[in-house]
Amino acid sequence: MKTKLLTTIICACSLFTVQAQEWGYVSSLQDEWLRKIWTQGLDTVYIVGENGLIARSIDQGEKWDKKYFPTKVALNDIIFIDHDTGFAVGEQGTILKTVDAGEHWSQIPVTTTSHINAVAATGLDNIWAVGDNSLILHSTDAGETWEQKNILPENDRQLTDIAFRGNLGYFTGNYATVYKTEYWGVIWNKQIIDEGANLSTIIYNSINIMENKTYLASSIFNLSSNNSLYSTEDQGNWMFVSDLGFGCYYPFFLNDNVGYVTFVQIAVGSSMDNIIILKTINGGKNWTMEEIRIYPYFPSSQGIGYRPSKIKMINETLGYAIFSQVLFKIPAPSPVGINKIRGNAQLHISQTTDNELVLNSESNPIQAIEIFDTLGKKLINKQWQNQVRGATININNLHKGVYMIKVTHSDNTISINKFLIR
Repeated sequence: MKTKLLTTIICACSLFTVQAQEWGYVSSLQDEWLRKIWTQGLDTVYIVGENGLIARSIDQGEKWDKKYFPTKVALNDIIFIDHDTGFAVGEQGTILKTVDAGEHWSQIPVTTTSHINAVAATGLDNIWAVGDNSLILHSTDAGETWEQKNILPENDRQLTDIAFRGNLGYFTGNYATVYKTEYWGVIWNKQIIDEGANLSTIIYNSINIMENKTYLASSIFNLSSNNSLYSTEDQGNWMFVSDLGFGCYYPFFLNDNVGYVTFVQIAVGSSMDNIIILKTINGGKNWTMEEIRIYPYFPSSQGIGYRPSKIKMINETLGYAIFSQVLFKIPAPSPVGINKIRGNAQLHISQTTDNELVLNSESNPIQAIEIFDTLGKKLINKQWQNQVRGATININNLHKGVYMIKVTHSDNTISINKFLIR
């Protein structure tokens, strides 16, 4: 008889091979719509999202403290200028400020209701934010007051990102909008990246300013398969580097050569989407799946593939990736207890000596149970016409390895657990 050891992790992350480091699903931010990550040092992480969410972890994402700003507007970006002073920006002209490392946030009044999409700074005396309707805001007094700058001749641009490295800065947007400053924002000049392109269809989504290179990611409006990466070394002459593929809007570069990009492979004819993380070590010329990072995950109906994903690496072994309602981190979080839940489903799993899994869900009856291997292949599918509160599944025919068990409950919530057969 095979010896079976069951460990329950509320996640959908399973590697094809055993690695010293692996990405893992962070269940403590489940059911939140996530938009942007910021890291402070090695341990502190902030994430902002919809419904006014500001989440903070001080232990590398193991546990999260969640706050919801009362206006409940979606927050699009977050930065910290020093350990204590930070800003979050979002829809309806929202600017929030903290002076105590995220314990408390206050709203800063501004004279706009346009959505603010990104914020960046060179210091407390030089903070910038950009957004819809060609919105550009500037503060020189630690964010207490903001002046609207009329830099663009057009007033209908959606500005998507802004970044600084010392005196050098860029902001980007649709209609092929890229502006550069070499003077801390005192003077901005328009950049032309691709002379022959149809500029009205191009969206420049994100900018990464490294020590010797700057990277720019673009997409074509209504042509989502054509996402491209450009770079410059002299901050003037841009070169096409590579096609990134569908969904790769926001690559993150750790240095001049090492970068990451994330996307969701939409399931066609399957109930599961694949989450993919790619890495480059030659400045984006070639991208490879980092240690084979494909994760069978939640049903496509949850829409994780229809919102841009983002990744933030602190170094090559510590980082975070968000996919709509899903947060992954490397190294994987510590395993959680067997009685942890997803949603409201109080799911308990145990194992018998006869190679069976026993599942009990007293508060939320079970409709179906499915077991998948790490490639997403469905091995067991059991459904009930009448909902049950307990079920026994024979796993005697499963070989040694890692599997996922997906339980659909009577209220359509889903519990996903990982178990190991040794």
